[in-house]
Amino acid sequence: MSDTTQSRSQKGPRPSASTAAEDNIAAQTLRTEVPSSVTDLLDKGLARAKDAHEKASAIFEHSTEAFEEVFTCAKRGSGEYQQKLLEIARTNANAAFDMAHELAEAKTLPEVFERFLAHQRKQFELFTAQMKDLSMLTQKVVAETTEPIRTGMAEPFKLAS
Repeated sequence: MSDTTQSRSQKGPRPSASTAAEDNIAAQTLRTEVPSSVTDLLDKGLARAKDAHEKASAIFEHSTEAFEEVFTCAKRGSGEYQQKLLEIARTNANAAFDMAHELAEAKTLPEVFERFLAHQRKQFELFTAQMKDLSMLTQKVVAETTEPIRTGMAEPFKLAS
């Protein structure tokens, strides 16, 4: 029993140089055993995979740029919209103070009623103009925001085809 134990311990692990050489010999043996048509097929598949990867990378790069531009346009449009809303609020607040001032100057009840109706007409016209401005601004922001998607997303797919 001691002889077998000694023979096992003497063998020990193989040196790494011989393992690498054996792996290299095994790889060469496999290469010679695989038909050339299979290796050609694998090479073509690898080339197609590399080409597909390059095209996908280009598509994702262009798409990322387009979406960055979309977010920039949306942020700018949001700022413009907020400014317009603040302008409308300021205009309406000033109109309310003007109406209060006019009502305070009125001497009779029919005069108060007349000034109130005149103010309401002006406010309705102002409201109509403000909604028209907001609608035009909204259309502008939507057009500017969607433009990079339309142009930026079509280009990568042309590259891919």
